[in-house]
Amino acid sequence: MKKEQSAVNSPESVRIRIRLFGVALFLAGIALGVKFFYVQIIQGEQYFNAARSIYTRKTRVSGQRGEIFDRSGNLLVANSPRLNVECTPYNLKDDSERLRLAAILSRHFPNRTAGWYFQRLSKYRWVKSKTGEKVRRRNNYLLVKRNATLEEVREFRKSITPAGKKDKRQNLLRLFNYRPSAVRTYPKGTMLANLLGYVDIEDDMMKARGGLETRFDEDMSPNEVENVFEQTPAGRPVLYGRNRILDPADGKDIYLTIMEPIQAILEEELDAVMEKWHPDGIFAAVADPRTGELLAIAQRPSFNPGDRSTFVAKAVRMRCAADLYEPGSLAKPFSVLYALERKVVKPETLIDCEKGRWAAAKLTDSHAYEKLSVAEVIQKSSNIGTAKIAVQLGRQGVYHALRRFGFGTKSGLPFAGEQAGRLRPPQRWNGLDITRIPIGYTFNTTVLQLLRAYCGLANNGRMPRLKLIYGIRDPETNVVKPTPPTAFEETGADPAALYRLIDMMIMVTRPGGTAVKAGIPGFQVAGKTGTSRKNIEAVKDPKTGKILVKSHYASNQYYASFAGFVPAHDPRLVMVITLDNPRGASYGGIVAAPAFSKTMERCLRYFDIQPTEPMPEKKKR
Repeated sequence: MKKEQSAVNSPESVRIRIRLFGVALFLAGIALGVKFFYVQIIQGEQYFNAARSIYTRKTRVSGQRGEIFDRSGNLLVANSPRLNVECTPYNLKDDSERLRLAAILSRHFPNRTAGWYFQRLSKYRWVKSKTGEKVRRRNNYLLVKRNATLEEVREFRKSITPAGKKDKRQNLLRLFNYRPSAVRTYPKGTMLANLLGYVDIEDDMMKARGGLETRFDEDMSPNEVENVFEQTPAGRPVLYGRNRILDPADGKDIYLTIMEPIQAILEEELDAVMEKWHPDGIFAAVADPRTGELLAIAQRPSFNPGDRSTFVAKAVRMRCAADLYEPGSLAKPFSVLYALERKVVKPETLIDCEKGRWAAAKLTDSHAYEKLSVAEVIQKSSNIGTAKIAVQLGRQGVYHALRRFGFGTKSGLPFAGEQAGRLRPPQRWNGLDITRIPIGYTFNTTVLQLLRAYCGLANNGRMPRLKLIYGIRDPETNVVKPTPPTAFEETGADPAALYRLIDMMIMVTRPGGTAVKAGIPGFQVAGKTGTSRKNIEAVKDPKTGKILVKSHYASNQYYASFAGFVPAHDPRLVMVITLDNPRGASYGGIVAAPAFSKTMERCLRYFDIQPTEPMPEKKKR
């Protein structure tokens, strides 16, 4: 027995065991080394990427969208600061803390229920891997509230700020992060809403919808960058980690030729007209004929870009550019001007107005005029007189008279959906068109085309291309780069004939004219009324395409308009206003001319333009 024990504990056996143990350690070391090599070298990139996905975070950061200003720098479209409230649910201690936080969140951000918050505040979430399998991941991010106001965040932080060391709420502050964001706001409410457009939010980004927001979307859109930073398990950025933080570039700011005071005057007067005449709509615009700059443009009904409940199709559409209508008597000065130039007539030439009914042309006047001079034809707005002058001009003459002042072409302003209008070439006219087109029927136009044409009359025959954009500010240099100077189209109008026509148009606003209410004390006002029946489109069967109701002129629906400029022989302002189907009266001289007068009188005072004629004495009481 002793011999056996001595053999086991003999030096030789001990050496063998040591050697075996050493071999085992060596083999284990080799295996461990192979494992380390496989993990660190072969699979190193895979494990590194997995680890990096846990402690590295990528966020896309966008600059501020460009803002819109008026000519003087008054803010029309702004970016209001907001905060995105973000939470790290993984850092919640237990379900009781989770339940308490869900209750707090539902109280401060009631757009979601406490139950919804409780579910989203779980420590883990299930996601699909690249192979399509469901994998459990830490729930490190929850967007609690997008675009929260600063006041909302302030009140929320108060509710989770500890009142003392023993306050159970003290640990909740660590869960939240507040990332800066912004929303589009419109400080002036409905002012210029149709011109400016609006934005929607899609995928946390602003998407332009209509107006200048769409037209200059590329210019105003900010640069977007991807920032990469390391973070702690609690989701806090590691300041000295391997971070890549870039500053995104802001979008460009747009400066308009619009002047807010003039815009405010125009909109206030349109509101008064709506209240008095209750039309289906009004559209109007004011421009400087010397530069073609649009100073104001408005329509009713309108909408508030910040309140979606006010959005209706008729309000959102830019009707000054998109709505076509027959201008009626607003078209008369252009044919008469060309007839004066061609010496077909003189201002004193007498025209037989057939006692108000010209049977051969199936044409009537509102009054039974016998013989009127050409000047009186304009003053009284005689359809028959104008048509007879046009017949002497001929088809080509009438077409040229209108075409050279831009009818049938777009105004050039940056409006999506602007219509060119329809002015058919002479070879496509029927037998009566020669008597209808010069009085504003059987062709259509827009308010902007009329505004441009009357700017041409006011500007001695040089028709400016209407201008809306004054300049664009580069966010890098902070310099406003003005847009190119206004381009002018030479109409070829004879200045002497044009001067005589303007004298006739002044008579329109004087006693005996159709627009006495357009007059402004102390100023010569040149203008023209327009009243046209609405053309009701044909109604077709949607299935068969068969016409159920033919196109026709309504017997009791009208467009009532006035277009003019002031001071007449040194014009500073041009305005066109049209009412769509006013109630209580239909003539442009009654419903549209007073709005022109009140708007222009206030604008003249704003620009401190002095009267050109003696002011009438005030009557003593």
